[in-house]
Amino acid sequence: MNNTTSAQAVSPAKAISVIGLSKKYRIYANSRDRIKELLSLNRHSYHQEFWALKDVTFDVNHAEAVGILGSNGCGKSTLLQIICGILRMTSGTVIKHGRISALLELGAAFNPEFTGRSNVYANGALMGYSRGEMDSMMPSIVEFADIGGFIDQPMKIYSTGMYVRLAFACAVVIRPDILVVDEALSVGDIFFQQKCFKAIRQIIDDGTTCLFVSHDMEAIRFLCDRAVILRNGEVDFIGPAVESINRYSVSLNIKKKYISTAPAPPPESDASCVETSMTPQDILAHNVLDNISTVDNDGRAVRHGAGGMMLLGLRVINEAGLDTLAVELMHSLDFYVLVKANETIIDPNVAVTLFDRLGNFVFAGGARQVGHRLPDMSAGDCCVVRLKLTFTVKPGYYTFGIGASEPTETATCYHDRFEGLGPIIVTFDETMELPFHGMTMLPLQVSNWI
Repeated sequence: MNNTTSAQAVSPAKAISVIGLSKKYRIYANSRDRIKELLSLNRHSYHQEFWALKDVTFDVNHAEAVGILGSNGCGKSTLLQIICGILRMTSGTVIKHGRISALLELGAAFNPEFTGRSNVYANGALMGYSRGEMDSMMPSIVEFADIGGFIDQPMKIYSTGMYVRLAFACAVVIRPDILVVDEALSVGDIFFQQKCFKAIRQIIDDGTTCLFVSHDMEAIRFLCDRAVILRNGEVDFIGPAVESINRYSVSLNIKKKYISTAPAPPPESDASCVETSMTPQDILAHNVLDNISTVDNDGRAVRHGAGGMMLLGLRVINEAGLDTLAVELMHSLDFYVLVKANETIIDPNVAVTLFDRLGNFVFAGGARQVGHRLPDMSAGDCCVVRLKLTFTVKPGYYTFGIGASEPTETATCYHDRFEGLGPIIVTFDETMELPFHGMTMLPLQVSNWI
């Protein structure tokens, strides 16, 4: 027996109820066995049974985000497809309350022969929206997807990233009652991922229920209140997201052979020589800020400030003196900032900010935060400031910002700021043991005695 129940039968507190859900597949050794079984009118069996899901039961509350964790083949995608009505269950009941928007297989809801715009209208019609309602949402969908003129081109010429951008824009702009996401956010650059996670977090806060499948446990931790662990098609654990992640991590039982217990120390270098030899001309010749637009693709200001100081240039080099935004864990990058005063500036500050790929604020600091007082400046004065940042953060992609400010009697006056620069890539040699677990390394001392 399989059953999908409408909203009337569900408790108002529940957006989704999955009760005793099972899904069976018949596995044949070859196509001949399938035909022989059909010709025997099912009197003889030539197949093996494979249960992708077995007696799965859980509830999802309204405005709750629930993650689905499990190894490949455990039934995660099958579960989501049954909830979305794409697959039929073998037995059990799924009760849904509200309109569902799904990001499952890449471009599954799109016709590659149609244009992006036509597919958006078709997708909206399938969800029950009128042409007028879709007309009102179309500008926001086009803006969020940010694929330019390709919106009016056949989707068969789209790249993978363009598919995901348009699919995600459709899913979040229409503000569904239930959003289902299956690994779709693993595609795209860090800037688009930050944008997506921010949008998902916003619609969850506004009351949308979310089911989120991912192997990215940091994403589960960031987005979800609870998580379900599936093992061989059965529910192994349901509980708070952090506890579920910890249990799942232990269950993976991954053991690596390490050839070293800690990263090698950074090579010694004559920092003072490099620092004093960095001229404004050197910075401008390798200026990271060249060709940076003052607004991002969504029209938000990338550069802003009161204008009392200007950031003329930024050069970023590693410990070997190479211009790069890639750095090994526990090693450093030097940020050389060329700043110019347009008026008298007392006790100026230059600082750097860091955000992870989920958009989490990781770090901000500059001269004032470490007790280094920069010289006061008069209109027309220029100054080169070096910020040496050691990356004691988990490996991955980060965006950064750079800013120049001045303290006032009541607050900080931000004269010039650039946001959303990068990405910085923090790498790690997997033959070595991580010196910490979590988001960043904190000062730690260990002692022992008998």
